[in-house]
Amino acid sequence: PLREPSEESVAELARSVREHAHDLVRRLPSADDEEALRRVAQLREQLDGLTAAVIGRACGDRQPRRELREPRP
Repeated sequence: PLREPSEESVAELARSVREHAHDLVRRLPSADDEEALRRVAQLREQLDGLTAAVIGRACGDRQPRRELREPRP
């Protein structure tokens, strides 16, 4: 079974995304189009990972409660 990401790993991923976004904002004015697109694509991948981790935690947090409510056969 898949394990949900820890709160610590989600927080670390969020920090990484924030740092990458700040770096992107700093570099965009001097970046050429290709570099800018590459950096935006990297940031989007990080955001997708962060979103998946947060959703995984949210679903994982609800899972035990849902199991308690389901009647047993």
